[in-house]
Amino acid sequence: MKHLLNYKENKICANLRFQRNLRHLRSIICIVFCLLNMNSFAQSTPEAPSLEFVCELKVKLKPPYVVGDTPHGMRRIIPIIGGSFEGPKMKGEILDGGADWQIVRKDGVAELEAHYQIKTDDGVIIYIKNTGLRVATPEVAARIGRGEAVSPSEYYFRAIPKFEAPQGKYEWMNNAIFICKGIRNPDNVAIQVWKVN
Repeated sequence: MKHLLNYKENKICANLRFQRNLRHLRSIICIVFCLLNMNSFAQSTPEAPSLEFVCELKVKLKPPYVVGDTPHGMRRIIPIIGGSFEGPKMKGEILDGGADWQIVRKDGVAELEAHYQIKTDDGVIIYIKNTGLRVATPEVAARIGRGEAVSPSEYYFRAIPKFEAPQGKYEWMNNAIFICKGIRNPDNVAIQVWKVN
């Protein structure tokens, strides 16, 4: 009888050890699965598109026509009267006759919509519509408005230019997305343009 009890006790202990080892093994499998899953998620993060520099425009402006407060915000129109542009594949002049139609919102953010045209050094006229935002504190916006030199790190000035070019050398511009960074200088606005690849 004692032998039978010892056998049952040993079997119960072995069973308990087996259950404990099984739980331990399940925990290890769960941890390994989680780690593999995290690694697979990290590897599946999409690669960001690359950017290709196109050109820098230096846009000359006249003082704004201020319409004043409208239902949409404070409206002003800034005439574009010329300038130049240059990049690896193109260069030329900015033609007189465009403008930037701006709305300054109640929060001080300027919504920009510029329409103008450039002429390449080989005689091609390309139309540009550029929409974007300039975000600055009231103090920085006032300094820019007074024509002071303000570091671009003090404000956010980004936009999306859309180009319309005739058939030929520059028609590639019709079939791509572009982004640009704006820098307000005392005597011009520098617009640095990249193509999204």
